[in-house]
Amino acid sequence: MKLLLSVVIVLAAACGSNSGSNGGGDIDAAGTGIDAAPPSVEVTDTTGTFTCYLVTCAGHSLECNDCTDNDMDGLIDSHDPECLGPCDNTEGPGLESGVGGTTGNSCGVDCYFDFGNGPGNDDCLWDHRCDTLEPEVPTCPYESSRVGSKDCPAAQSQQCTDYCKPFTPNGCDCFGCCEFDNAGPGGVGRRYVWIGAMDGSNNSTCTIADVADEAKCPSCTPVANCSNPCDTCEVCIGGHMPDPSCTGGGSGSGTPPGQCAEGYQACGLAGQAECPNGAYCVTGCCQAVFL
Repeated sequence: MKLLLSVVIVLAAACGSNSGSNGGGDIDAAGTGIDAAPPSVEVTDTTGTFTCYLVTCAGHSLECNDCTDNDMDGLIDSHDPECLGPCDNTEGPGLESGVGGTTGNSCGVDCYFDFGNGPGNDDCLWDHRCDTLEPEVPTCPYESSRVGSKDCPAAQSQQCTDYCKPFTPNGCDCFGCCEFDNAGPGGVGRRYVWIGAMDGSNNSTCTIADVADEAKCPSCTPVANCSNPCDTCEVCIGGHMPDPSCTGGGSGSGTPPGQCAEGYQACGLAGQAECPNGAYCVTGCCQAVFL
């Protein structure tokens, strides 16, 4: 049974993504819930004045859920395209999340968009040595023997997809391999890049402004069985907007049909309401917040 976020907010802990066409985006009502009433504040950024809820991720107040313009770019939390969700602790410019799920100098990755290192809480398993595009060379060169092993299973578990996909932005897989506009050769076309790339001092190198730079944002292969592709009428990572052909219809003024799955409030575009208490706008759709 689907429950509208405007009526009941539950833990994002069921199968699907926030896309209406790549898995349904259903959130199971058996979740354990969220804090009953996160405090709210009235804030103003370049988009106007709005009510911002001080939600948490796994009990943590992070840069992308604290109702503060931490990077001083005039945009706050989900209004900032460099905030990829409520569990992101870097408002920018780097797209490395600042929490668990990134690799540092190791090759293994787990769910990029939650809070916590390792697969213990989500059972998401991947290793960049299984990617022929080698997003972390020379540290993690391709090793064909790992493909299909426990490090790189042929299919992610149901636990992984249930836990991670609801907070995976449109255009990304669960492991931080994301497709951006203007990222191909010469800055033309779309390309999948590893947004967690870091330099030798563990400083984030991949930014929205640098997605065409393969040294700063190396190419990667998305893990198909835990992926949330960017569909035609969706808002996607990096500020990709719905195709102009997607007009009218939907549940709100100017909401493209297909922007969100049925039962999900659309957000982020001009004229669309802010997400309700306990939800966060993840690439154009309100998602219930992790505890």
